[in-house]
Amino acid sequence: MDIQNSQTATHIDIGLSREDQARIEALRAINLENAGKKIHIFARFNEYLIGITKVTLRDKVTFFQMLSVMINAGMPIIRSLAVLSDQLHNLRLKKIVRALALKMESGESLSNAMESFPKVFGSAECGMVASGEASGSLNTILKDIAAQVEKNESIVAKVRGAMIYPATIVSIMIVCLFLMLTMVVPQLMNLFTQGGKALPLTTQYLIAGSNFAQHYWALILILAVLFFVGISIVRNSSSGRYSLDFALLRLPVFGKIIRNLMVARFARLLASLMNSGVPIVKALEINANALGNEVYKKRIEFASQDVAQGIPLGENLLESDFLFPPMVSSMVLVGEQTAKLNEVAGKIADYYESEVDNSVASLSKLMEPIILVVMGSLVAFVVAAVMQPIMALSDLSAVI
Repeated sequence: MDIQNSQTATHIDIGLSREDQARIEALRAINLENAGKKIHIFARFNEYLIGITKVTLRDKVTFFQMLSVMINAGMPIIRSLAVLSDQLHNLRLKKIVRALALKMESGESLSNAMESFPKVFGSAECGMVASGEASGSLNTILKDIAAQVEKNESIVAKVRGAMIYPATIVSIMIVCLFLMLTMVVPQLMNLFTQGGKALPLTTQYLIAGSNFAQHYWALILILAVLFFVGISIVRNSSSGRYSLDFALLRLPVFGKIIRNLMVARFARLLASLMNSGVPIVKALEINANALGNEVYKKRIEFASQDVAQGIPLGENLLESDFLFPPMVSSMVLVGEQTAKLNEVAGKIADYYESEVDNSVASLSKLMEPIILVVMGSLVAFVVAAVMQPIMALSDLSAVI
């Protein structure tokens, strides 16, 4: 009764009737509901951003190394994953590690839980973890995985670093050329035609390029977009991906680097899997799916079938000297005969990783003079196309 009286007094004090107070409360409820929807939309957008965050090789190296240290220190694996999820900086990997801990709490093994995230953990990593769980040497296996991922990251970073400089220079050159054709050359057009003489061939080509860029720039943009979309569509089909990968392997300079890189990754992964206790046939099956090249995938799958029937791997690889140099086949054959294929594969990986390093370093040095020659030729062409009609005008003025 006292509460009702106090509420009535409050309404009277602020000068609002019960109906007005009810309307205000309804408006408050609507505002709270709208605020909740906004928070929900923001949360969904945040989840989307986390879902598309890239898990880098460096993030994976950190994950496997820290997990190995925690397990080696005697911490239970589920507890290790829970603690590790709080230490990681990558939000997507943090969320995945928490999911791994929850799956293991429900009775799954770590390898099975990792298989639920194929875009982050490859088949090779899952296979090695499964082998480590079966043999009781998971901490050692995790160290091996971290070392292998770190080597892959080092090689990929070197190749990418070697390509950044030429790609940047070429991109800037294309942009500058387009701006010159669409903005600078049109301003000089009247100057070119003042003398009434026939224009030099270089100037005619420059004017033709300018007209094309001005009138068909939308077509150029559409063709560029269609080109990249077409490449993406082709990459998503099995036959198209095989054709593109085969074409990359046939490139004059880059093809050899890619082949050496594939051999190095094949040998390194084979050594790691066999050191982890994975049978050779299973190791080859995992290897085929882990290299990321359809040509090598088909070839290694064929080799796996032959090895399952008793044919030595070294003899099988001798038939593909384009993909696997004779030295690789011979060393693999010796490793099989001496029952030390894992050690031999590790030495093959060391050798071809050093070959890739040397090739990438040489490529960087080789690209610089080529880029300078191309840019110099382009600049010389533009200068000649602009200066020749201007010089012709100067001669005409001198005669007059």
